[in-house]
Amino acid sequence: MWKVRAIRGATTAPENTVEAIRQVVSELLDALEIHNELEPDDIISVIFTATRDLDALFPASVARERPHWENIPLLDVQQMFVEGSLERCIRILMYVNTLKPQSQMYHTYLGKAQNLRPDWSIEAIHLQRG
Repeated sequence: MWKVRAIRGATTAPENTVEAIRQVVSELLDALEIHNELEPDDIISVIFTATRDLDALFPASVARERPHWENIPLLDVQQMFVEGSLERCIRILMYVNTLKPQSQMYHTYLGKAQNLRPDWSIEAIHLQRG
């Protein structure tokens, strides 16, 4: 039976430039699509958050450039600032239609964001599933 599932992900940009943000967002979206075997038609919507030190480009604008993503609802919001939190971080919350259970969703964390949820890393999931 088809269900709505949520997939999380995050990455960091090495600097606040259009090129750096475009590259890391593309890399993150590629990884989420590949690891979760998603087609754009499966994606219901995506929420992007960015820390306040990233303002050169809207992450959602990178997603809009992807093939077959033109009708996916996308939203950019600023991540809440917490002193000492990870800098230049872009997070994603993606809602998808899938036949897979939530436990089979791959949550992708790249760059310095890998430490945000080490329990959801690809390596940790493979170890859990044996």
